Amino acid sequence: MFIQNDGIVSGTLSFPAEPGLEEKSLMDLSGQVTSWTPMRLRFTGRGRPNTEIFDYVYDYEGEVAPAMPGAIDQRLAILGSVVRSQDHGSGDQVAKAGVAASFVAVKRPFAEPRDVSGAQLAGPALDMLAGRVHRLHHTVWHTVRGSWWDPLSPEDRAAVAKLNWPLDRPPFTEQGALDLENGAGEDFLFMHRRMIAMVRDAYRDTRFDAPRGWTTLPPADAAQFAYVEKPDPERPGESIHTYDPAASGFMVPPATAEYLSAFPEDQRPGLAFLKTPQFFRMVMRPHERMFRSPRYLASLSLGALGNLLEFTIHNQMHMRWASAPRDPATGAVGGRPDFDLAAKWNDPRNDYLGDFYSSHVNPIFWKLHGWIDDRIEDWFRAHEAARPGAVGRRTHKGVDWFEKGEWVATDKPFDQPDWWDQGHEDGHGHHHGGDDQKVEEMLAVLDVIRRAVERPRIAVAAPREARRAERRLTSFATWLSFS
Repeated sequence: MFIQNDGIVSGTLSFPAEPGLEEKSLMDLSGQVTSWTPMRLRFTGRGRPNTEIFDYVYDYEGEVAPAMPGAIDQRLAILGSVVRSQDHGSGDQVAKAGVAASFVAVKRPFAEPRDVSGAQLAGPALDMLAGRVHRLHHTVWHTVRGSWWDPLSPEDRAAVAKLNWPLDRPPFTEQGALDLENGAGEDFLFMHRRMIAMVRDAYRDTRFDAPRGWTTLPPADAAQFAYVEKPDPERPGESIHTYDPAASGFMVPPATAEYLSAFPEDQRPGLAFLKTPQFFRMVMRPHERMFRSPRYLASLSLGALGNLLEFTIHNQMHMRWASAPRDPATGAVGGRPDFDLAAKWNDPRNDYLGDFYSSHVNPIFWKLHGWIDDRIEDWFRAHEAARPGAVGRRTHKGVDWFEKGEWVATDKPFDQPDWWDQGHEDGHGHHHGGDDQKVEEMLAVLDVIRRAVERPRIAVAAPREARRAERRLTSFATWLSFS
């Protein structure tokens, strides 16, 4: 059930009620809030046309049950009455109008995408992504970019570069403006395109299809368990609704008080708004149209496209579809501290979409990044239409990419240290020790950043900087702005 700010009520009732069953009968709900304090609502449920319950019409009136002081884990519930508003059935199976009953509707716990049938990642891919190397790689890659000018000093940056994690193209200028000229966005696009290729490789020996990106962003009323209409094989001319795993798992997790408690107070209003239908309609849909517009894409370099995507709709998608972060050992709400790398955080159930260390373990990550990756091809087609041949194609590190030129800034987009792609020798006679050496270097990089964060400052000059100090370096929420 969805209740909009103007009081419009919509949604579906499904029979049987258990989520994820192979086949269901569906009734569509429509109605209105009749009182906000206390919340009362009136709505009608109608059976879907051309289905076995096409003639079902039921009217409901209910009130949201009050919250009990001191209650633990009380679920939202609607208490009320329902009446059958017209006869349905035929012959001796007619159910007469006018029959009334009481009802209790209890809100289900949110089903995480990893627990939605057909939405989960396949075992080999999940094992790879939840492993320490991949978690550290994704964390270090993003954290270095976000901390390059602040808090890292010139000496810190030199130390990070010596550990094989140089940053030639920071996404921001030293003054804090998004840099649309240096090609930083190419690194973002290439790194994630290569991650997608790695996941596809992990699926090759499974019986499952690799995750595919969204072709369009899921609407605000997307169901967590989606059903698709199909012809009824037993009743010609009628329809049934069967479970559609490819369209399931896309519901936006609610901005509950529990979820918002994991963030600084000044971020909470914006993060709550980000999950609303209004934000989707006013911000995300226009961004989606903009980043698919051939005219707009043909005006951008590849680096500008990547930076604009990353720091607008990409970060928005991460936090829109993020659930409350939880400690995998206790289940308590609370995100992983930036530099806490204890083994418990490697649990596959640590797939919080808002943290660099865990987001890529979440199935939604591959939906949103597949959508991002498709914009690269839109960009190429737009340039090819506007100026044929201006952008050349090539293969780089095993994935389709582009020649350096007027619209492409670099021939070496950075996704990981060079020696990772050169086996155990880096081409300069330096021998490396595989995954153990990767982990050692990445931990050392994070230690440089940790010491920079903890270094005493001469002064905190502005309230904005003081608030920023409360925020996490390894969170996508840090880069959102609602002002």
